[in-house]
Parts: sequence; structure tokens; C-alpha cells
Amino acid sequence: MPLPPIAFYSIYELSARWGCPPADVAGWAAAGHFQVLAGIPPVSCGDETVAGLVEVPIAELMPMFRRYGPSDELCRLKRVLPPGSKAWLKVTDPPDGIPLRSTDLLLAAHSVQEFEEERDLLRRPPTNTGAAPRYDWDAMYAWLTWFLFDKGVPETQTALVALVQDWFVQNSRSGDVPDESTIRKRLAPLWRKLRGEETV
Repeated sequence: MPLPPIAFYSIYELSARWGCPPADVAGWAAAGHFQVLAGIPPVSCGDETVAGLVEVPIAELMPMFRRYGPSDELCRLKRVLPPGSKAWLKVTDPPDGIPLRSTDLLLAAHSVQEFEEERDLLRRPPTNTGAAPRYDWDAMYAWLTWFLFDKGVPETQTALVALVQDWFVQNSRSGDVPDESTIRKRLAPLWRKLRGEETV
């Protein structure tokens, strides 16, 4: 008998699957595209005891997915939505909430599949099956395009390089980050174009 279909994905799995930063996936979840779940031990919510798989308010956990600057390693889960319930319950014990890491968060596979089907993500051509590149430049350029459109061009090339280096720090799953000179060389033609200079 074959294995059943996968039931859940982590935010980091989807980040790798779609070639985008984890912050994008978390943001889409916060915008209502996905239901985010977590498994929790028994906790008190007033007179009620809740345990197992519950929905979590991802918008309240976004400090674990900052685009700029270091993200929090964990957050305190203060509210939960048990299966079949329509009302969020406040966690009263432990009084400061449940410690939760970003890797604890799960997205239901059915909502992921619907998201992919609506956007034809499954029709994308297969990626190169050779060795994976050391740095995810494609994902970085996708983010940088959004940043320049939304936030504008930084005042200096040094500021642009620092932004890109921070992006790699936040989104490198291996912890490997390109050095400043490598980033500067990659961005030099783009910077000249943004400044209206002739490229060579």
C-alpha cells in the first residue's frame, strides 16, 4: 500500500519549493491564503483544556519572519483556535503563553495545493537537477525587485549592498552568506542602471 499524501508543509519547505523568502510565505498566510497550525501540549484556556493540533494567529507571530534585521527565534503563543471552534481562546496557563518556534508552524497541504493550482505553480518547468547553487540569487533578485518598487532606490550603493547582505543573512538556510565584494560585483550593473549611468 502506498504512503498517504503529505498532510502538512513547514514555512521553510514552501520557501524552498517556491523560491521565495520565508517572510513571503508567512505574509501570505497572514493575509488569509493559508491556515497555520501547531501542535501544542495541554494548556489552560480559562476553564477549558486544549491540546494537540490547533490553528495559530500567524499575524501575531510575524517577529519570527522579519524582512530586515534579525528575526526572533521564538514567540509566545497567546491565543489558539481549536478544531471545530469559531472563537479564539486566550491561553491562561502558562500565563505568558506557549513558547513556539518558526519550525513548529505547519500549513495544511490542501490549502497549499489550492494556492498552487490557482496560480499555476505546478506548471512551472522543472529546475536544474544538478548541484544546487551556493546562494539563491534568483530569490534575492525577486525580493529586490519588490523592494525597489515598493521602497525606492537606496541613497548609496553601500546601502544597497547592505540590504542584500541582510536578506541573505535572514534567508540562508545553511547560514552561508556571500561576502560584500561578491554582492557588490553582482549589483554593480544594476546600480549603474538605477543611477542612469551607462553600463559597460
